[in-house]
Amino acid sequence: MSNQDMSNFSMMDLFRMEADTQVAILNENILVLENNPSSPTELESLMRAAHSLKGAARIVGLDAAVRVAHVMEDCFVAAQAGAIALDSPDKIDVMLRAIDLLAQISQIPETEIENWLPSIDRKLKA
Repeated sequence: MSNQDMSNFSMMDLFRMEADTQVAILNENILVLENNPSSPTELESLMRAAHSLKGAARIVGLDAAVRVAHVMEDCFVAAQAGAIALDSPDKIDVMLRAIDLLAQISQIPETEIENWLPSIDRKLKA
C-alpha cells in the first residue's frame, strides 16, 4: 500500500492494522515457547511485537493497551535475561489472555472507546 493510500485511514485505523500484525506475531511466537521456553529468537520477536504494540497504542491514547503491552514487554525482557521462565502452561495461558485482551481493545469501535476504556482501566488498576 502506498503512502497516498494510507492518507485515507484514521490513526485508529492504522493502529488496528498494526495491532493485527503484532497480535499475530505474539500468538505465533508464544505458542513456540510452550515447547522451547528459552528460545532467543521467539523471545526477541515477542519483545519487539509487544514494544511495537505499546508504541502504537500510546500514539492513539489507548492507555489500557499501553499498560498491558508494557507488562508483556517487561516479561519477555526478563525471560531473555533468564530472570523468569515462561515454562508452564499457566504462564503461557496468562500471556495468551493478555494477547487476546490487546486484540479485543484494538477492535473496539471508535464510538465506543470512551465508554469501554474506563471499565477496563478500573480492572487493570485493581
